[in-house]
Amino acid sequence: MTLINPIRLTELVNLVPKPTRRRLRRSRSRIPITSEDPRKQNPKAFAFSSSNKAKCLQSRAVEKEQRRLHAPIIDRSYGGPAPYVFVVQGPPQVGKSLLIKSLVKHYTKHNFPDVRGLITIVSGL
Repeated sequence: MTLINPIRLTELVNLVPKPTRRRLRRSRSRIPITSEDPRKQNPKAFAFSSSNKAKCLQSRAVEKEQRRLHAPIIDRSYGGPAPYVFVVQGPPQVGKSLLIKSLVKHYTKHNFPDVRGLITIVSGL
């Protein structure tokens, strides 16, 4: 038989149940976030520790901005306008093949009797 220390027993009786981590996380998320800026609450925490470093950072930021503004614009046009891309889709018996045939006839001036699979048309302007 083991003896129980009476002091330890009173400590166990007076223990309050602690909330679980999940409940703590939930209660933290319910706390409204203050909209005050932390820079206003504690301005010394956000001050520069060195004035020389602050000047260097400021000049670097200005240089980066100017470099961005004066960056050369690359001309990506390759001579002519972009090609037309047509996608024809829909339920059966609504005239998809007829539409494709008419587009082919318009751009190539040739008949295209059988429409099956993918079709690529290269036509000059």
